[in-house]
Amino acid sequence: MLRSVGIVANLGKRKALGLARELASMVEQEGLDLLLDEELASALGRPDLARPVEAMSPDLLVIIGGDGTVLRTCLRLKDNRPLIMAINMGGRGFLTTVEPDEALSSLRTCLSGAFSVEERMRIKAYVDGCGLPEALNEVCLTCRVPVKLFKARIWKDGQEMAFLEGDGLIIATPSGSTAYSLSCGGPIVDPGLRCLLITPICPIRPLWPFVLPPDAEVVVEVVRAREPAVVVDGQEVYELQVGSKVRARASDRPLKFVKIREQFYERLAKRGH
Repeated sequence: MLRSVGIVANLGKRKALGLARELASMVEQEGLDLLLDEELASALGRPDLARPVEAMSPDLLVIIGGDGTVLRTCLRLKDNRPLIMAINMGGRGFLTTVEPDEALSSLRTCLSGAFSVEERMRIKAYVDGCGLPEALNEVCLTCRVPVKLFKARIWKDGQEMAFLEGDGLIIATPSGSTAYSLSCGGPIVDPGLRCLLITPICPIRPLWPFVLPPDAEVVVEVVRAREPAVVVDGQEVYELQVGSKVRARASDRPLKFVKIREQFYERLAKRGH
């Protein structure tokens, strides 16, 4: 049974504020505890409900925005406890599960318990032993200086599997298979699967994408690069050095998304039009 609901909204999206107001009103009418991200609380004139995302731990977290809003919010979560209902206010919306005109009815469905849960795998990565935020889409290794060669050795479970010369490398989840990885020639993977995708970015020599089992550990050693960096979910950038090693594996803390109905393949089909 849900006892508390948090709401995060990208107020740069048209109609996001009005929808957030309607959802907040419904939550309070149901007698549940309500938490609002700080910007939203200010916009709604409810500073008493303001919480930074890092301090939220609601039973249900409603995210209003596009895929970027979902990624930014999930990187700030302190744990994977909240159920996530992501409302699509963007263009692609592969990480969202509800359309705006379904938001109120979907919230009622959540409050009644008549929904399923889809676990989304994340990636846990380390740079020279230091942990990075867990990625929902991908961890990308590249150069901060454009059009500079990135060379790296890639290992799977201690066995060297490839040598990369190109613009960089993407280590992606199934959720991230429809994002940057797909643009670089990676495969589309059903988000219900657990696996790691290794996708080279513009390799000089033929190097095909790999799909690895979820228990694999991938190690990437930077051999040559100009200002190398690792980017988590397109949001957070961390410096690397030549000789740095990035270790990545499937996280044991997946995120739990509320699924009212199947939309993944419907959105995939629309993407081609």
